Amino acid sequence: MKILICDDERLVRTIVSTILQSAGHQVETACDGREALARIQAGPDDFDLLITDNRMPGLTGVELVQELRAMRLPLKILMICGFPHRCDKGARDRLDLDGFLNKPFKPADLLERVNDLLCVH
Repeated sequence: MKILICDDERLVRTIVSTILQSAGHQVETACDGREALARIQAGPDDFDLLITDNRMPGLTGVELVQELRAMRLPLKILMICGFPHRCDKGARDRLDLDGFLNKPFKPADLLERVNDLLCVH
């Protein structure tokens, strides 16, 4: 199982990647929505899970999710958001997200959510 982490903040990418790699997951990172979209388009079956930030410059997490859902890929998507008041349940439902996690989160919460989405226990 391979996970793509998309966040414009390098520190967030590094921390999330380290947590997931220490639990045995294969991880790659993208610094923005455009890079993530290009990598998924280049290999639509390469990733099992996308973890994306909500707010990023350029192609936002919301726009990225909309693009990917239009492609109808069997890709699980977990959105992380530092501004939960801007990510209400209605918006999350419209995006057909598989999961959602507010920043800051505990490593155990991230691992639990990822393992649930990937059916790894």
